[in-house]
Amino acid sequence: MAAVRARLDGLGEARQEDVDQIFGTRPPGSRELPKGLAAHTAELVERTLRRHPGGLSASECAAAGSLSRVSARRYLEFFVDTGRAEVTLRYGGTGRPERRYRWRG
Repeated sequence: MAAVRARLDGLGEARQEDVDQIFGTRPPGSRELPKGLAAHTAELVERTLRRHPGGLSASECAAAGSLSRVSARRYLEFFVDTGRAEVTLRYGGTGRPERRYRWRG
């Protein structure tokens, strides 16, 4: 029980995914999708990301997969949260840094 408490305390603010992983209801890297995400679209985003080993931004992934940028980003962030993709920041000129996603496989 102390180990569970230590993991929860280390999170700061626990999300449902964190609680599921800690208590074993959803193991790390689980294929189960959260509410609002569809398996077919997740597969499309995964294939798109795998085809670009150098990484993609959400906008580039959206264009390559014929999705909206917002939808692509939701799936990309899901893959990051489950440890199947990684994100890096690319700093350019003005504005926010660009998030670049790369499959971890």
